[in-house]
Amino acid sequence: MAEIIAVASGKGGVGKSFFSSNLSMSLKTAGNETLLVDADLGGANLHDFVGLKVPGKGLYEFLKEKIDIGSVIAQSPAGVDFVGGSSDVLGMAHITNFEKLKVLNRIKKLDYKYIILDLGAGTSFNMIDFFNFADKKIMIMNSEPTSLENSYGFLKVALYRKIELHLRKDTKYSDICNKLRSKSMNYPNINTILHALSEVDPAGSDEIKRMVDDYKIGTVLNLVRTRKELNVFYGFENVTKKYLGINIEKLGFMPYDISVSESIKLMRPYYINNMRSDVAKCIDDIRSHILTKL
Repeated sequence: MAEIIAVASGKGGVGKSFFSSNLSMSLKTAGNETLLVDADLGGANLHDFVGLKVPGKGLYEFLKEKIDIGSVIAQSPAGVDFVGGSSDVLGMAHITNFEKLKVLNRIKKLDYKYIILDLGAGTSFNMIDFFNFADKKIMIMNSEPTSLENSYGFLKVALYRKIELHLRKDTKYSDICNKLRSKSMNYPNINTILHALSEVDPAGSDEIKRMVDDYKIGTVLNLVRTRKELNVFYGFENVTKKYLGINIEKLGFMPYDISVSESIKLMRPYYINNMRSDVAKCIDDIRSHILTKL
């Protein structure tokens, strides 16, 4: 089965789609059969980053028109196989749980080594569940306070969602599940959840503690202009470990480069046209860290 890599961000505009598309090119160049999937169901534009003027058939046709998943896979000018999302269909961002599972289970069985899911920004149930389903989970951010705040918020919601879905199997945790669903501030940190669980059943608390310990996230810092900005990595790592208990793996950074925005405007796949650039070299380093550390 394919290994799924989910790429998320707490807010838009931090370079998530640029990273996802160029990571797919890096993986393909290194000899890995790779599929790039635009899982931003409400605002799909990933096709622009791989040189496709229009997304063509994609997840909408697979889900709503019952077209086989293999028939919606396109070969992109970037050299990677591509499945488009949908940005102009009312309600497409709010697919049912059955449809969500259909997408995940079907793509998992495709004949690729890696499948990259480029997720929409924000904390909708669909984006969170896509993220949690993935074998490797990556968060893209920059050094701006809003990006850091939203990245932390995304990871908190994702972790609490994973815990709640596990606990809902047992009715004795129903009160805790209701609080997790209603407002995350009912439990401001992971220790308050573990404490509540221990009062119901200490074994349940130990089980969730193991789940949290195994919940590994990779982070990539984008648009870096100064070395000082790299300190963001350590601050973010410390906060998420202290309050959420999450293990953060620092995968690397991408420097700011004006040629990136010029490439995007021209809809030219960046990586394959700039393989000697510092940005491309950083993407290759991050690719290696993804495969060895996550």
